[in-house]
Amino acid sequence: MRRMLALILAMACVHAAAAPRELMLQPAHIDALAALLVGDSLAIDDFPDGYGGRTSLRFTRIDVYAAGARLVVQGPDGEHAMPRSPRIEAIGRDAGDQVRAHLAFDPGFRNVTGSGSGPSGAFAISARSDAKGTRLVVQPADEALPKGVVPQVLPDDGSVMGLGTPPDPLPLSSGNGIAGTLPRGALIAVDVDRELLVNRFGGTGASNVAAATNWIADLFAVMNVMYVRDLNVMLLQGTTIFRTGATPYAIAPDAAANSTDLNNFGNYWQANHAAVDRDFTMLLSGRMTGGFSASGIAWINSYCNKNGNGGSYSVNKVFTSSQVPVDLSARIVGHELGHNFGAAHTHCTSAANGANWPVSSNTIDVCYKGEAASGCYGGPVSCPATGSGHGTLMSYCNTSAPNGAACGQNDLVFHPAQISTLLGYIASHTPACLSATADPIFRNGFD
Repeated sequence: MRRMLALILAMACVHAAAAPRELMLQPAHIDALAALLVGDSLAIDDFPDGYGGRTSLRFTRIDVYAAGARLVVQGPDGEHAMPRSPRIEAIGRDAGDQVRAHLAFDPGFRNVTGSGSGPSGAFAISARSDAKGTRLVVQPADEALPKGVVPQVLPDDGSVMGLGTPPDPLPLSSGNGIAGTLPRGALIAVDVDRELLVNRFGGTGASNVAAATNWIADLFAVMNVMYVRDLNVMLLQGTTIFRTGATPYAIAPDAAANSTDLNNFGNYWQANHAAVDRDFTMLLSGRMTGGFSASGIAWINSYCNKNGNGGSYSVNKVFTSSQVPVDLSARIVGHELGHNFGAAHTHCTSAANGANWPVSSNTIDVCYKGEAASGCYGGPVSCPATGSGHGTLMSYCNTSAPNGAACGQNDLVFHPAQISTLLGYIASHTPACLSATADPIFRNGFD
């Protein structure tokens, strides 16, 4: 049974000495975090949001792996199993569901990283230690990047297609997917190409693959910050294949993801991995060799479909530079998975109900004009005038000129209008596709 740690990390005694974006941790606090078991919850008071505010966040340790998930290396010497990541992953929220975050670290509270979003925008979490102790440092997501690093997201080629008939949207929602009901489970198969192992993790040896397993665990935890809270769905990492030999399907290098990439990947999985249990299948590719560019493509509204064309697949050419934190790649991967779940781009989607697309007026935002030929918004671009001023997960607000408004990193949230539509899709595909509960973590609730 999951146990609750009724421990509040009282920071009043050290808050005065900490910088506005920092939180000093005492040894007892670090020990409590490191001792969390899956399902344990821990409240941290005075947690900075990166923009001058503070709140109390309750973190719950999660297991990103599905029951029975297999991690396998496939290469010239055959196939062998890899152990799961030992990373400790936790997702947290405040009492009002306004601030949510992800925190991850190795056993012993080493290699700490994290990210999140609040009313003021997205933030990144790191840790620093010196003679005075260990402190968490929380910065706006854009400021946390190394000086001179400007990640670029390349829009797909516009060939993402919609399938099926949308269900009636549920009433507009503020999100709050955690409260009231237990999250459903979505089983995700993962394919890691040789290029990602080489270009992001330095090679195809055991240590390189182990580093990739840790990175992917963090990736899933970041995505669950959005999916659990907004859609009441827990993304569970299932069968994961690490390809140390030649990648067996063609993916165009250093180019925006396109329909040929998507079909090549889907057709290969249909022909060679039909027996793998999954709801969705994603490719994590290292084909963007420059390091600071990323792109993705996916079929829209495709649940539990193993057909190569139109199936439940996404191609994600993630950032390959180690200077780009995992949460930026999680925005790419989470965005493409959002397409599979049924969401279109926000500049193509009606703000009235989130179900109608493509539309060219009264769209959720006007951050991007590059898909006007597909029936989407095509006028002058600008950043959202309300909220943080940044885009949401399915937006292109993070893209730059000539077509984008360059609003900085998107917040780790779905737009409320799209949440309503997606909840309808999710309900209609449960339990035929999605699991009714994401056990065992949430059987006793998520606090």
